[in-house]
Amino acid sequence: MSGGQIAALALGVILLIPGGCFTLLGIGMLGGAQSYDPGHTMLITGVVILSIVAVLGWIAFRKRKPPQAPGQPET
Repeated sequence: MSGGQIAALALGVILLIPGGCFTLLGIGMLGGAQSYDPGHTMLITGVVILSIVAVLGWIAFRKRKPPQAPGQPET
């Protein structure tokens, strides 16, 4: 693993907590009949954070091409 992959994995794990909390609290507040309902905003924020976590997970676990030896033709 490269340093960038390790950093993406660490940041993704850290962002799982606020993303999950925003999503769960947003779902819990959706049933409110108040004039200002923060449930929608919290749900959207949580989904955006979790989508960033998904991209970071893809970066962390993608397969990298092995470096080619000098003098070999590219395939």
